[in-house]
Amino acid sequence: MSGARPRLPGIAMTDDVRRALREFILATFLPGEAPETLKDSTLLVTSGILTSLSLLELVAFIEETFDVVLDPQDLGVAHMDSVDLLVDLVERRRRGRGAPG
Repeated sequence: MSGARPRLPGIAMTDDVRRALREFILATFLPGEAPETLKDSTLLVTSGILTSLSLLELVAFIEETFDVVLDPQDLGVAHMDSVDLLVDLVERRRRGRGAPG
């Protein structure tokens, strides 16, 4: 195996998207937290886990990892406040290859 991060189709299924997002959020924004403390419904922005700067880091991760383009209207509580919402956003963008959904 090479050290390169897999892109499409490396992360192809919803469960893989969910797992990758959870791992990134835990490692980057909740270091040292037990994985079970991050529920898929945990409010990330509303609770203060993600700030405006951390959202930019998360957007960069999503775009690079899942080979999608997020639009400005995607960047907010309505689409990014939980792992569930993030998975939905990624899946919509992957189906439309970045087209607004």
